[in-house]
Amino acid sequence: MLTRSNDGKGAATSKFYGRVPPRALVAAVATLVLVAGCGASAIKGEITDSGIALSVDHGGPVAQFELHNAGTLPCDVAIALTALPVAALPIVDGRVAIVNGDGPDLVRPITTYEAAPPYTLGRIEPGAVFRIEIALEGTPKSEDRVLLCNGIGDYALGRYAVLRFDR
Repeated sequence: MLTRSNDGKGAATSKFYGRVPPRALVAAVATLVLVAGCGASAIKGEITDSGIALSVDHGGPVAQFELHNAGTLPCDVAIALTALPVAALPIVDGRVAIVNGDGPDLVRPITTYEAAPPYTLGRIEPGAVFRIEIALEGTPKSEDRVLLCNGIGDYALGRYAVLRFDR
């Protein structure tokens, strides 16, 4: 624990490490902040009525999403894993069929879902911003993440984006 001293010299005093010059303390804190934030990819996105644009096209297994719905339609946001081409995802009743199973021809939910099908993370109303951090254990060998609005008809409108993994 660090406490400020009143010695008039502007030095911080550490209970365990003695005198710590202010510049060294600032540098140490800045390094800790940088190291703590290095594990996650920060990904901003804009959702419109005809698509999703992400600030990057790839990221690590840990991603911090900040999604702004700039459209007039709500978005039931889902993030899934698939090896299928994004333009050829299976559709059932107007939504992408996300199935909790194994196989090369499936769109699978990410492992962090706590909800049952349709595996949405939440609803983003027009004008709202949605923030979430998703952490996967490791990087799939062949699958990519697909971020999509998965309401009826959203996929047909093009409301999806691919986020490839850093490999």
